[in-house]
This record gives sequence, C-alpha cells and structure tokens, in this order.
Amino acid sequence: MSVGRVSGSQRDDHHAQGADLERLALRPKLGLEVTNKIRDAIMSGGYEPGRRLVVDDVAHQLGISAMPVREALVALANEGLLDALPSRGFSVGRIARQDVKDIIELHAFVAGLLAERAALVITEIELERLEHVQLALEGVAQDGHDREHRSQIGDLNYQFHRTINKMVDADRLIWFLRAVTSYVPRNVYEDIPGWSALAVTDHPGIIEALARRDTHMARELTERHVTASGEMVIEHLATLGFWMNPEKPQAFRSRGKRTDSKAI
Repeated sequence: MSVGRVSGSQRDDHHAQGADLERLALRPKLGLEVTNKIRDAIMSGGYEPGRRLVVDDVAHQLGISAMPVREALVALANEGLLDALPSRGFSVGRIARQDVKDIIELHAFVAGLLAERAALVITEIELERLEHVQLALEGVAQDGHDREHRSQIGDLNYQFHRTINKMVDADRLIWFLRAVTSYVPRNVYEDIPGWSALAVTDHPGIIEALARRDTHMARELTERHVTASGEMVIEHLATLGFWMNPEKPQAFRSRGKRTDSKAI
C-alpha cells in the first residue's frame, strides 16, 4: 500500500468510512496523543479489522503532518493492534474476545493490588475526598443517564479511582495500570447502558473497606468492580460485531520482530 499523496476525492471517500477523528493541534508529545487516539478508535470499533490505514489520509483527517502519524502507526504495529504490510502500509489486526478478557483480568488484578495498599495508608483527608467525589457522581446519576451525564460520570469515576491509585507509592504498578487501561477507552464504558450504575452501587463498599483499613475487602471489591465493568464492555463490543475472527486473532499475537520506520 502506497503512503504517498492521494487526491482530495480519494480522501473524502476515505473519511466517509471508519472512525471520525477530531483534528489535533501541534503540541509536545503529539505522537503519543495520535497513538492513543488511533488505539481508541480501533478498540472502540471505529476502524474495523482488516481496514488499511494510509499515513497521509490519517494525517489529513487529524490536520497534522505525516511524521507523528507514521510514528503512531509503527507503535501500534509493535503493540500488535496493526499489521505492517511490506511496502503497503498497515491494516487493522483482528482481536479475539479472549484478548480483551485478558486485559480486563490484568486491570482488575493491578487495580485491586493498589486498593489493597491504599487501605494501609489512606488518610482522613483522602477519605473525605473520595466521599466527595462519590457524592458528586451519585448526584449526576440522579439527574439523568444521557450521553452528557454519562460523560460526567465517566470523569468522576476516573477521578475516584485515580484518587485511590495516587495514595500508593508504586510507580511501576501505576505504569502497568496505565498500559493496560489504554486498551479499553473510557468512552467505550460511557456508551454502555447500565455501566454508570456500577459506579453508584460499587464505590460505597470500596470506600467503607478503605475506611476500615480492610486490605482484603478493598482488594476484593475493587477486583469485582473492574471485572464487572469489563464484562459489560465485552458484551457491548459483541453487539457491535467486534469479534470478527475469535479463533485466529492477529492483534496481540507474538511477532517475530519489531517494526521500525524503515519497514514502511
């Protein structure tokens, strides 16, 4: 697949298909932002498996130069989400249901471990902060469950768990958590009917366990919460026809060698 220039009409046809990516402004770490945006589009079904991605087309849609897009596609190929096609660019890999189950399981394990450790060091101020966030979340949930309210709940849910994670001096665990959660975009959760109810019903028990410094219960409830959310994601993606070829997934598979910019 050529990564050279394409005509305006070709670009228009291309843009009419696949994910709708918002334009990005030039800024530091733009390559990382592009990587995250394309990864989100893949994992939320915006780019269907097997779709070929052209560097210039993606760059045009985002309103940026080709360089950060090329870097992003190489990075995603190294992650296994894209297949590098010799001299023809990239195509979106196929992802199996088990792949996402594995991601959710890792997320639950690391989040539970962080909650367990947080129970040992949580302060009254941090406990009050958690309660304040939860009250705000419940207030939004009572107001409604349309897209705007679900987005606000998603932000507050993120703030709730981030507050717990920041209590712990465990940089490597936090790094692993970020790596795992990057594969399941927050907007996917927010689009799931009933997901916001989990934050309303599950968080109070986690707060209580932390307040009692019950490490075992804090970890168990957090793992259950993340697992339940993940199972909802898996079923939601199934309704979108996400599992194209569960028997022979191409994404997340082991490859013989890493892809670098010279292979494009």
